[in-house]
Amino acid sequence: MSIKNYTEKEIAYIINSKDTKDWTWNELAEKYNKKFNQDRSPETIRECYKRYVHLYNDDQFVVKQLRTVANTKKNSALKAKENRVILERLNTLEEILEVTKNAAREIIKDIPKKSKFKPLKSKKRLMTKELLLSDIHFGKLTATFNLEVLHRRLDEVVRATLHEIERDSKEYAVERLIIPILGDIIESDTMHGPESSKGCEFGNSRQIYEAQIGLFKHVAKPILDYCHDKGIFVEFVMVTGNHDRTEEKRTFNDPGEDNVTYIIYNTLKDYIELAGYNNVSFDIPSGPWAITSIYGSTVMYEHYDNAANDSRKALETLMTKRATNNIKKIIHFMRGGHFHNTTSYDNNRIQINGSFPGNDSYSSILGFDSPAAQTLNSYVKTSRRSNSFYRTFVIQLEDVK
Repeated sequence: MSIKNYTEKEIAYIINSKDTKDWTWNELAEKYNKKFNQDRSPETIRECYKRYVHLYNDDQFVVKQLRTVANTKKNSALKAKENRVILERLNTLEEILEVTKNAAREIIKDIPKKSKFKPLKSKKRLMTKELLLSDIHFGKLTATFNLEVLHRRLDEVVRATLHEIERDSKEYAVERLIIPILGDIIESDTMHGPESSKGCEFGNSRQIYEAQIGLFKHVAKPILDYCHDKGIFVEFVMVTGNHDRTEEKRTFNDPGEDNVTYIIYNTLKDYIELAGYNNVSFDIPSGPWAITSIYGSTVMYEHYDNAANDSRKALETLMTKRATNNIKKIIHFMRGGHFHNTTSYDNNRIQINGSFPGNDSYSSILGFDSPAAQTLNSYVKTSRRSNSFYRTFVIQLEDVK
């Protein structure tokens, strides 16, 4: 039987191939035409997939989040000349929906069952750990960095973090682990046009897919498994970055909701809750910053793309503006990424986190040296000092190939 000139066998082949293989539309069209002795264009194959995919799959996982992203654009006051751009964006969101469903299928294959979380009880001095994760850049490709290297570096960050918790637990009661994810989760092969594509291993849709899977498998799951058993509460604070978009111009209209991190972070939250973890909380702001409190100290997290540069003066200016105009309270510590170079000012009151890729051609041309690294901080509850900051530990990743 044929449906609009496609047989059921052809339709099933197109849908199954796109859902289970990493083929581009061009590759799928080539394989299809050879198998069925046809001469259809990649766009025609894509339209067939979009038209009939729901006949074979009614999975609506995270559709609500994706529709919210689309409606952000739909509800805006649009000029006629912008319609083409919006339609292109909606096509991109359809591709994102496709890979999000694939990620969901992969994650829910093996859902662990968790017992009720029992918070740590100890007479030791209390400690909180803070693991800064930023500038992960899923999809970035350099001579020394790709997806496999990223996975190994994520594993090393988790290994080092859990080792430090284990070591400090001999003297302190480590009761809380804060994981600020500070943006630039994907590289984006479209934000600077062809220039961006040159530095990508694969396109935006797969970047989002790999981010969803990778953050859960290589970060959240091993950390939450360990912390659940040790009685440690985990707090995810997740802000967006300037790379986390598909357009060439960044948005100033609730970037936390308009960027693709809205999908990545909320999907990660869904996976964690679906897996049954109950020792965890989430903060996913609509704006570019978030705050938390550590033993009475206010800590602000932001990607730093709104800072003029990475100097102490520029970052203090940003910190003052946030404290005075936005948060309207004293900020004791500020953490961010963006500049790919591990730096701290004023006894770690202000910190710049490193990146996972490390040096690339861009940094080399500009004369920078930015080795791959991430930061793990420790805070202790104390009445003997002006604040609770205890020490910082830079997790070097350059030798993790």
